[in-house]
Amino acid sequence: MPTLTVGTPARPTARPSRRTAVNQLAKASAGAAVAVLVIWLMAGATSADSVIAFVRFWLLGITLPGVLLWRLASPFRHNLVEDVAAGSLVGVSTLLLAYMGVSPLGLQRWAWLWALPVVAAAFAVPGWRRRVLGRVERPVSPLTAWLLAAACALPVYAIARPRNVAPAPYTDPAYNNPDMAYQQALAASAKYDFPLQASYVDGERMDYHYFFHQFTAAVNWATGVDLTDLIYTIGWIPLTLAGCALIFALTDRFAPDSRWAGALAVAVAAIGGTVNVYPGFTLPQESLTAYLWGSPTQNLGSGLTVLLAIVIVDILRGRNSRSTWLVGLLVAAAASGSKATILPLVLCGLGLVVFVCLCRRRIARRAVLMAVAVTSVILTAIVVVFGNHSTGLSLRPWVTFAKIGVYPFIAWQREWETGVYDHSSMWISAIVTCLAWLLGTAGLIVVPGTAKRWHRDAGMIFLVGLAIAGFCGMALTDQSGSSQMYFHRTAVPIIAVLAAVGAHLLALKERFVLGSVLGGMAAIVVARRIVRALPSDAVLFRREDGTLTGLVLPWVLAIGLLALIAAGTALWLRSGRAVLASFVLAAMGAGLYLPLRALPSMDDPKPTAAVAEDTLLGPSATQLAAARWLRGHTTPDELIATNAHCARKSAQGCDARHFWIAGLSERHVLVEGWAYTNTINDQVVSTALNPNILPFWDQDKLAENDRVFVAPTRDNLQELRTKYGVRWLYADPAQTAVSPELEALATVRFRAPDAVVYELG
Repeated sequence: MPTLTVGTPARPTARPSRRTAVNQLAKASAGAAVAVLVIWLMAGATSADSVIAFVRFWLLGITLPGVLLWRLASPFRHNLVEDVAAGSLVGVSTLLLAYMGVSPLGLQRWAWLWALPVVAAAFAVPGWRRRVLGRVERPVSPLTAWLLAAACALPVYAIARPRNVAPAPYTDPAYNNPDMAYQQALAASAKYDFPLQASYVDGERMDYHYFFHQFTAAVNWATGVDLTDLIYTIGWIPLTLAGCALIFALTDRFAPDSRWAGALAVAVAAIGGTVNVYPGFTLPQESLTAYLWGSPTQNLGSGLTVLLAIVIVDILRGRNSRSTWLVGLLVAAAASGSKATILPLVLCGLGLVVFVCLCRRRIARRAVLMAVAVTSVILTAIVVVFGNHSTGLSLRPWVTFAKIGVYPFIAWQREWETGVYDHSSMWISAIVTCLAWLLGTAGLIVVPGTAKRWHRDAGMIFLVGLAIAGFCGMALTDQSGSSQMYFHRTAVPIIAVLAAVGAHLLALKERFVLGSVLGGMAAIVVARRIVRALPSDAVLFRREDGTLTGLVLPWVLAIGLLALIAAGTALWLRSGRAVLASFVLAAMGAGLYLPLRALPSMDDPKPTAAVAEDTLLGPSATQLAAARWLRGHTTPDELIATNAHCARKSAQGCDARHFWIAGLSERHVLVEGWAYTNTINDQVVSTALNPNILPFWDQDKLAENDRVFVAPTRDNLQELRTKYGVRWLYADPAQTAVSPELEALATVRFRAPDAVVYELG
């Protein structure tokens, strides 16, 4: 019998160790690549000191205690990606709720201290220490790590790069975004006011989903990073990364053996989801990159939606501990004031679970208990956060499709001329838009057909219910500014998860997945080039005689080429089952083509608006300096009056989205802009008019405010000082004429060609 030497076992035991080390290095390098990209993008947008302060606080003051809470609450250790992403948003939720708890006491600057007892207790208690330091159960593979890193990097680069090469915020009127100034004004109020105020109209309370602004104010107090950086340049990045990583984690709940499904879900949600077949026209892009930066509340809300979905799926499946319920309630409370659309959609998902179980003559006790808890949070938020105010949401089925898509180019009449919509054009727009979305998330086609495999999985039913509710909320309602789209946008990450899981259920061999996706991209390129090469009437969809052209053929070509890709894959594999799998993946790949093609052009930013002679935009760099001078030389309780009310002036009137004086100075303004206030929103409910051009509701107050700039006297200045408490005047000569006599009646403290700051005695 052969004998073994002592050294014989060394080689077989060394190989797994070496392989493990290589795998760990490959996964670490994927994470390092994302980190380098993020730091590079941050450094290109703000100072190194701000980047260091922000990243340090995010890691130590938010993520570390959040990960500890997440690990204490979850009985399972899935993977490090999930732990870090979920922990980040648990930390965000705890911080913003702690901030709101201490704000009435005037202790806003100390809200970050919540992290210290959490960290101390987690490591001091032996049982807790073992739980938080435990190893993960299913670490991701190197391939998954790199696919996920690439998928998460795409939206971050696509959003951040154009803003890195564009002029700095508030320095070039052509790049001014009034809505972002509005977000900054609310964050400035959150630093000092409780409850939140519309600081651009002194005395106007703000009943709004304002939790993002509370969170931003808390980070500002903890780090000293300027609100402009937190709103515009760096604050959104970790929220976006965490949300994308959680899309992967949720997909992993339903496709745990797939190395590609999670990354595909992230890519579809982040940049894809829409197949564009028209060379000269872009259909509505509902991916995260289209709105996360411009809607910071949605950025926070999207991540919390996915995190809450993960917690609820675990609870519905019975894979939870008692503390998981507490984390679920914590996240639900944070979500209730982060975006108003989240909890109603969650409630609809739970409702479908209850309904399906009742059809099987069972009671879904966990779903009922969670639904009761979510309903309680919703009712509390309606009173506490939203103050029983409506934002103009109304039931108007299908009107959404008259505001997006091809409708403006095919309608035989314009609603602003006749007051009615062209319903046939509305339906055509709906069909075209939904077809583009359905192909971009083609995995959804598989979900109903595989119901026998998941109809007893309450977690899957919950996601299906949430996705349906998101689409229906968008399609059946209407709101000023098309804000009903946020029902669908809240559901987009869930829709992407279902699409990726549907594609995974078809079980196409892994090596053909990438080929099908790339084949779909190639198919849409060919289809668009064929359409462009064909003879046309040189019109976009509607001829002068009213007939439509060019709507159908591009879809026939695109779907035909996608089917050809699928047939080729099936022939190669000699499997008829591969046809649908390849078609689904190719269609989802086709939805990724246009966003990927646009990435090289990110170094050429586009202005947000053209500067015309009849348009007033701002601010300029000197106006920015004037507002910051006020921040540095006044106290938070001092009031400013200004003659600047219009973000722009046009034939339609004054666009009252002028918020940047309040946002940059971090002070209350007697009357700056008055759009986006509760009073205006209430008027929109009754009038259905454009909220941006409605007149100010207190014309006497506005007249008293403006009079001191155009016709100042000692009496009207004194009245402004005693009646309203105004201490400072900010004069913008481009808005209205400013009387030279004002200098004799008030002290000039700051002067620039387009901004003068006066102090009243």
